[in-house]
Amino acid sequence: MIIVKKINWIDEDSGEADITLSDGRYSIECFCSDCNISEGDIFSDIVYGFNVKDIVKSFNKEYEIGKNENGYHIQGQLVDEASEIMQIGELKIDLSDGDIPKDIKQNDYIEVDISRIDIY
Repeated sequence: MIIVKKINWIDEDSGEADITLSDGRYSIECFCSDCNISEGDIFSDIVYGFNVKDIVKSFNKEYEIGKNENGYHIQGQLVDEASEIMQIGELKIDLSDGDIPKDIKQNDYIEVDISRIDIY
């Protein structure tokens, strides 16, 4: 179960906020526009990665979320090859803004750089 852990309002009138989502083990900060969620809410949707690049197969079968000056370096499992969905713990990220190499197949572990992650 993914919970909305924290909301940092950028502009409450326009509904823009940075939201921290957590499944209890992994957490990620996402941008939300027209935001109508509250701290403590259960989040059951997919988040969207923007400026997705450097997707490579990983032989390390672990989940990892690292934040750096350019965004995120994430490692997880490609759970839906057709829809380009990556999973880290219970968090699911849409990678359709990037190009997944043809040698990467469903259930492979991958590493990817993502500039921004959004909630729609």
